[in-house]
Amino acid sequence: MDHKRTFGSFSIALALAAVGLSGSPAFAKPKRKGGESAAPTASAAEVNKLKAVRLGDPKAGTFKWGMKPEEILAQVQKSIDAKYVERIEKASQDPGKQQRIRDEKEREFQAVKKSYTKFEGNKTGWDVSIIGQEFEQNTGEAVIVTKEDIWTRYFFFFEDGLYKMFLAFNKDALEGKSFEEFGQGMQAKYGKAKEVYRDEKTKGGVRHVLDHYEWSAGGDRLRLVDRSEFYGVYCLVLFDGGTATRLAERRKIVNPGGEHHDSLVEAVTAKEDNSRDANDNIIDRLTGKETKKPGEEDKHADIVVPSPTHNGPTPAEVNAKSTPSSPSSSPEKESPKKKGANKKNDALDGLEL
Repeated sequence: MDHKRTFGSFSIALALAAVGLSGSPAFAKPKRKGGESAAPTASAAEVNKLKAVRLGDPKAGTFKWGMKPEEILAQVQKSIDAKYVERIEKASQDPGKQQRIRDEKEREFQAVKKSYTKFEGNKTGWDVSIIGQEFEQNTGEAVIVTKEDIWTRYFFFFEDGLYKMFLAFNKDALEGKSFEEFGQGMQAKYGKAKEVYRDEKTKGGVRHVLDHYEWSAGGDRLRLVDRSEFYGVYCLVLFDGGTATRLAERRKIVNPGGEHHDSLVEAVTAKEDNSRDANDNIIDRLTGKETKKPGEEDKHADIVVPSPTHNGPTPAEVNAKSTPSSPSSSPEKESPKKKGANKKNDALDGLEL
């Protein structure tokens, strides 16, 4: 009899546990299309092209994980030199023009060199940029930026070793395609990907949104992420899985229990930040082009963030406006012309984000 009671109690406990496990969706993990299975393997040949120093040509040399910043700069310089060879040769009969081309080449390389930034705790323009979600401060991370034919490439370092490349496509490369359509094109190139979804809270409940596509590539990982909401582009992120795991552990130690804020949203809602790093757009400034921060693009010119501290004019202020201005009132300053507005476009046209 005691055995029967024990067995009955155990059966009831199992039934209750089953109800708990399959109960209200509010307590369950969101279901993700593609399941929790490992990401499919990407084409090794195509992944190697992403690492090529010269776009699409691994035989000309590749960037390798663990490379030091100075090694990356040396490879970038070779790539830039090769790009200008034909132009310099064509100008052989015009020494003046030839020198101007050489000067242009040197400015391009110096811009890449000056882009090298260590994230050591001082907030810069990078924190509110397209790569704002790709790093954290005080964790041994750094970045170098170079602009190439179809994308801007961001080299990320951990403890002075290359471990990630973030490739932001030029807007022209998107050809007006939606993220899903662009993802189909990338799958035709790299192979079938895992679709990873996220749940977004809305007024009507929860919306299931495609977050990114994901592939594995040996010890590497490849993702296609959507940055079109604020920047109008999609990006490929290729990284060394082992180093990324070590970095994640470092971040937990440096910022235990911390929350990684969405820099894209902060960039739009925050007030103008006058602490923008002098070198965060050094490549564009030195080459005569300007990369704008979120909220500065023409695309978002009509975004207005009202100030909660602003009150309407007082009666005295209204009356004052209807009377002649006093001698002490200062004339309105003429807004300065946009710096670099009349500069001639150069070889990097079409590469801005």
